[in-house]
Amino acid sequence: MRRLAGLALMLVAACSAPVPVETEGEAPPAGVSEPDSVAKPEMDVLDRVQDTCGMAAFESYIGQPAANIPAADLPDRARIVGPDTQVTMDYAEGRLNVLTDEAGRVIGLKCG
Repeated sequence: MRRLAGLALMLVAACSAPVPVETEGEAPPAGVSEPDSVAKPEMDVLDRVQDTCGMAAFESYIGQPAANIPAADLPDRARIVGPDTQVTMDYAEGRLNVLTDEAGRVIGLKCG
């Protein structure tokens, strides 16, 4: 009985697919795309409605440090949102959200 259990275990192990291991500098296996090098802000249906917060005026800052945006130019309710920043989930159509990556670079703009 032990031999039969051992044989069954070996058969199951032989049938399982090997897990690919990526090492730094190697291309991913065929059929697997490389991860995006630039973070993309999450989009929802409200992002596609219209510019209700004046975000078009700040599009030139995308890719630059958020610290380059003059505080005096930001609307009153604007907020700088990093990857670990906690924010309220209420929707305020006139509020500008400046989305940044870990390095503080602007990666997107959203109203709400």
